[in-house]
Amino acid sequence: MHKINTRLVKMMKAVELVIAVLLMIAIAISTLATVCFGAESLMDQSFQLEAILEKALTLVVGVEFVKMLILHTPESVIEVLLYAVARQIIISHESAMENLVGVLAVALIFVVKKYFLTNAEQKK
Repeated sequence: MHKINTRLVKMMKAVELVIAVLLMIAIAISTLATVCFGAESLMDQSFQLEAILEKALTLVVGVEFVKMLILHTPESVIEVLLYAVARQIIISHESAMENLVGVLAVALIFVVKKYFLTNAEQKK
């Protein structure tokens, strides 16, 4: 039974690694598309910073997600949450109450990062 569990864990890690590689390929393609879109929009004077920022922050969240898949640390999970919430606050134009909830979520993430992660986890 122990051998089966060990093999299953190894298989799951391999699947996670394949997913991470596929995500990195997709992120690289999306990065090139974002750069081309930004350059094209500059040429025809339809440049919208908000659209570029939305795409860039989505790519950052994707990179952090891949890092989380590879590292398996609480710190990487916290960083994914932090970037995802920050992206939502920056990109969306919600009500003041929803913005306040987002800011409180970011503050809570920093509190968790500072007080609940051990020093060894923070240095990784």
